[in-house]
Amino acid sequence: MTIWDDRILEYLLENDWGSPDTIHWELGDETTLHQVRERCRILCHAGLAAPFIDDADADMFEITVWGKLYLEGKVNAGLIRPIPKPRPPDKVRPGYWAGFV
Repeated sequence: MTIWDDRILEYLLENDWGSPDTIHWELGDETTLHQVRERCRILCHAGLAAPFIDDADADMFEITVWGKLYLEGKVNAGLIRPIPKPRPPDKVRPGYWAGFV
């Protein structure tokens, strides 16, 4: 977690939702739009924020219950471990490779 994560979550808490463009405009020139967009996606992956619209390309975010609890100091973000995504079928070795078949 960085100071930008805290500021992004505080912005989302105050405004209910926001896009990386509006969050970047509010935070000022100390960071780039690309960094804000990246941190929003990382916060989503950690479960502290969520896409406002249920779409993979959504560019608006809202704070989750876990994000609110983090800002209140009731959740340690260092203990949150995102669940890894499963490997695509073409990247998994076949069963006979390991001797299972």
